[in-house]
Amino acid sequence: MWQYFKAIRPAPGFHVDQPPSNVSHSAELFATIRNNGRILDDVRCVLGGNEVVEASFQLGKIMEDPAFKEYEVKMQKWPRDIELRKGLVSGAWTSLTDLIASRDADVYSKDGAGIPANEFLQSLQEAEGGAEESAVRWAVVINDCEKMALQLQGLPAAASVLNGKPSLRR
Repeated sequence: MWQYFKAIRPAPGFHVDQPPSNVSHSAELFATIRNNGRILDDVRCVLGGNEVVEASFQLGKIMEDPAFKEYEVKMQKWPRDIELRKGLVSGAWTSLTDLIASRDADVYSKDGAGIPANEFLQSLQEAEGGAEESAVRWAVVINDCEKMALQLQGLPAAASVLNGKPSLRR
C-alpha cells in the first residue's frame, strides 16, 4: 500500500524535496497554493520508498499478434527512479521495445521461462505484418478504495505518437 502525506506546509523549494524513505512506498504531492485556495500549475508528485516496485502484464493486453499473446512482461524499478512529469502525475510514454532492449523489462514465455531480449526483439521484427508498436508509462492514480496507487499503463501505439497527443500526455 502506498503511504501518502496530505499535510499542507510551506515548501518554497518543493521541486527538490524528497519523500520519506522509511516506508515501503510513498507518494508526495507538492503544490503551490494561492491565498484563495487555488493550486498553481507547478504541481509535482515525488515517489519514494525502500522497496522495489514490481509490475507485470500479459503482452496480449496491448499487442494483437497471437504469437505474443501468452508472453508476460515483468518490470522492476525503484520508486525514486520513476520520473513523473512536473504538473502531471504520469511519466512520459516509453516504447516497450526500448525498455526490453535496455533490459528495463524482461519477457517470459507462458511456461515462465525467460526469453533473451535480443531473441524476443528479433522475433518481433520477423512477425507477420511487421513489428507492432506499443508503449507503457507509470502513473499515480486513485484506486477503487480512494487511495493513491502506482499504475503501469500500456497502449498499442508508438511512444512518439502518444507523447505528441495532448489528450494522452496527462
